[in-house]
Amino acid sequence: MRTDIKQAMHMEAAKSFCTAEANENERRWDRERFDQKNQDPTNHYDITRQHLNFEIGPDGKMHPLGYQEKSLDVRLAERLNQLGWHSFKKGSKNQPNMCAKFIFGGNHDHTLQMAFGNQTVCTDKDADNSHLHRCPEIERWAMDVYDWCVRRYGRENIIGFQVHLDESSPHIHALIVPVGNRKSGRECVMWSAKFGKNKYEYGRILKDMHTSLYEEVGSKYGLDRGDSIDGRQVQHLGKRDYIRKLNKDIRQSEKAIKGLKTMLEKLEKQIVERQEQLMSLDIKLNNGKINLQEYEEVKNGLKWQITELQNKVYDKTAALGRKESELKKLTNEVDAVSSVIQPFRNHKVEFDPPRITEKPPLFGVDKWLDKQNDQIAKHFTSIVRKIESLYMEDAKRQVQAAQKNVLADYNELNRLHRDYESLSDSSHQKDSVYRLLLDQLCIPSLRARVLAITDALIGGRPIPTSGGGGGGSSSDLRWDGRNPNEEGDSYRRRCLLQASKMVCGSIVKRKR
Repeated sequence: MRTDIKQAMHMEAAKSFCTAEANENERRWDRERFDQKNQDPTNHYDITRQHLNFEIGPDGKMHPLGYQEKSLDVRLAERLNQLGWHSFKKGSKNQPNMCAKFIFGGNHDHTLQMAFGNQTVCTDKDADNSHLHRCPEIERWAMDVYDWCVRRYGRENIIGFQVHLDESSPHIHALIVPVGNRKSGRECVMWSAKFGKNKYEYGRILKDMHTSLYEEVGSKYGLDRGDSIDGRQVQHLGKRDYIRKLNKDIRQSEKAIKGLKTMLEKLEKQIVERQEQLMSLDIKLNNGKINLQEYEEVKNGLKWQITELQNKVYDKTAALGRKESELKKLTNEVDAVSSVIQPFRNHKVEFDPPRITEKPPLFGVDKWLDKQNDQIAKHFTSIVRKIESLYMEDAKRQVQAAQKNVLADYNELNRLHRDYESLSDSSHQKDSVYRLLLDQLCIPSLRARVLAITDALIGGRPIPTSGGGGGGSSSDLRWDGRNPNEEGDSYRRRCLLQASKMVCGSIVKRKR
């Protein structure tokens, strides 16, 4: 079985969506902006493949990327206004999730094959791939993914659906607003309606999404079911090692966030300085300390610098948002995993550290100490046994869950074996039927009888039973006729096979 050609689906909850991110999804960039983005070694935007990008619009049809007059963030704001969304719920300090950001993809080589076929794609930076053309298979795949999203979330809630073929691997960005119904029946933004009320419902829904995407889309294009990343590292690392790794990632994220905030402060300070220089420049012009030509040159230069600094602010703000989201996810994951190895928190074991409240006596201090030590020992022994019992129960549940999974896999294997045997038997039966029909058609007399009976069955007439197929007696043998939803070709084929069986049956009777 292939294990490397898999579909990929990543979904992220979003409390905000900035203009810079919208411009990136719709490629509202000029050549200079492409070059700026590619200065980051992790980015690879191929401007010679930009014309191959496309998107699927609200009409369900393919269009060039960025064809809509309103940008992605504006369209999102309009849909949120229609649904009466507010950035903060009444009486709450936490901002609710307003949209889901999906990325659909798959195995690198396989998706490249879907997009460009046997054409040679050079992935080096500054390579010229303008000779490439887009293959129909990637368009069909994107359309099927879009239809899958429509069925789950509604066409009006898919704000953007962009397909990028100008990066390392072809992929899809989908921006979707989760919509549910209040008790009054009014539609509103409701994350829990589509992705669950807690992490357990979310995990179950995410698993179902992977399965559904594979069954309805991925299997048609040779992509195996994708794996959920949740808990994957926990299986490869010990709990303590995994928590240590998560804490290291948290420290790195905190350091990155601190660095981004420092850079933002510097950029904003530089913007203020340039704006002050513009004001000072106007004063110099009014006082005649600078001529008009020099004034225009310096002013244009300062404005260009301010624009560049503002673009950097947008980029750093978007990066800061991603890092803060990543930090929150890591923190939640540490809490979740830590609860597994911290029985006091996980099982809510009440634990009060032992304290000596009695005053030592004037006489018999040794006996008093022995008594205190015995009480402390009994207290700790009781707690340890309780924790041990809880761990044993957890281990038992995990073993039962693993056994249940193995049993389910074994039942699935048995079902596949039965299906295979059933299909094999059916194939052998059909093979013998078709061989019999071919043998009959090779003999002129039998061929005439088979065709005559077939014509009678198709036309609903009495079935001739005499040899030769022309005149002769007829029979009123029962025939079920055509099914209401049966295609014409399928019905005629069934009549032919039925005629063959009837001729074969009459021959057997005569031999008897």
